[in-house]
Amino acid sequence: MAHTGRHDRPDHVDAGEEVHFQKKERAGIRAQEINDSLNINSIMDIMTILLVFLLVSITSDPWNVKPNQYLQLATSTVDRPPEDSLAILVTKRAIVVDNQDTVPIECLTAGGRQCRSDDDYRKEGNRYFIDKTYKEDGAESSFLIVNLLKKLTDKLDFAKEVHAGANPNEPFKAITTIICDRDIPYRVIAEIVHTAGNAGIDQLRFAVMRTSVR
Repeated sequence: MAHTGRHDRPDHVDAGEEVHFQKKERAGIRAQEINDSLNINSIMDIMTILLVFLLVSITSDPWNVKPNQYLQLATSTVDRPPEDSLAILVTKRAIVVDNQDTVPIECLTAGGRQCRSDDDYRKEGNRYFIDKTYKEDGAESSFLIVNLLKKLTDKLDFAKEVHAGANPNEPFKAITTIICDRDIPYRVIAEIVHTAGNAGIDQLRFAVMRTSVR
């Protein structure tokens, strides 16, 4: 047998066998090229998926908050970094949990007219509140916000499962940070705190804009 460098074949073959051997050899080369191409494409697909995941993670980060006319944080001289926790964002328009509008915030101007335009929200003396239809039993006096309770409960249940799988020997800490517009009244904040407590959250934080003046 003579060696060709890639395949072994007899020294003497007829024309038909030679053609068949050459076709088989070319087919083997093409198959190798296809496999190489698939491997490269697979790597590129993985890199693309990772890139998209990172972009989504960055843009959906609840701590990546940009102040605007619907969200102006209160200022403070406190110097304490934020902790890893469930974020509740409270703007002049809605209560947002996990980047989803969970409960709308109602707005009335000083004249009693519902806020509709951007100019309305810029006015002084607006009244912000949560409509009673979103509260327990539809009662105006209730402090329990039903939709918010369900959302927080679902998020906490999921967080507990993840924590139990990753850190089974460490106790789970139910912590939330409220990122609230400075014009939201105490009544609305109290309702959010009360609802968070009913969901099983026992530690609360408030996010503020830190200033260097003391």
